[in-house]
Amino acid sequence: MISNSYDKISHMITYSKANLSEIVVSYIKNKILTGELKSGDRLVETDVSEELQISRAPIREALRELNMRGILTFSPKKGSQILEMDYEDITEVFSIRIPLEMQILTIIFEKSLLQEQDLDYLETLNNDMIKSDSDNVIGDKEKNFIFNSNDLAFHEFFWKKSKSFRRAEILENQYFQLLIAMNKDISTLGIKKEKFDEHKLIIDACRSGSLEKTLYAFQNHMNSYLKAVKDL
Repeated sequence: MISNSYDKISHMITYSKANLSEIVVSYIKNKILTGELKSGDRLVETDVSEELQISRAPIREALRELNMRGILTFSPKKGSQILEMDYEDITEVFSIRIPLEMQILTIIFEKSLLQEQDLDYLETLNNDMIKSDSDNVIGDKEKNFIFNSNDLAFHEFFWKKSKSFRRAEILENQYFQLLIAMNKDISTLGIKKEKFDEHKLIIDACRSGSLEKTLYAFQNHMNSYLKAVKDL
């Protein structure tokens, strides 16, 4: 699960030959979480190499992996770029993501996998998601990172709780694809308090023990994003 420490973007972790490509993958994903990397942005190997102070071989490996995940595209003329998405692409991703997450919620309820401490943990993630929004000391990039990483962690919790690992892998890639598109205009993320309230409704529905209420709360949460991306 992604850490909420923004410092890890600038001061990654101690490098080793075994994890260099993983570090590059995390570095790029963290840049997407801050909103620094947007749809269509180019990724130049030499720039990444200089910033991370590592050789270009693991960078190429990381770029290939992200290309396979659908987060980057590559062309001989433009090189590696952050995925470009139009409205049709975005709605297609939602049409994949929504049913998969609803399947995951159904699995969780049918197997009675949620415990009280799980819901308390989700409350903590949700509170942390907007805690920094009123902090005037930290910058917008850090606020975006905190918001987006906690939002991802909130949804990721359900994906992993279901133990449906194939769905979880697909959903993480879909999450980053949608975030890339929304990074064009941060306003598409909506008012952060609204997202907090939508998550709270999902948690409350889970506490009620009603799958129907939980699916309804989740669908409304996704609908608010769908409505926002129409203006992209």
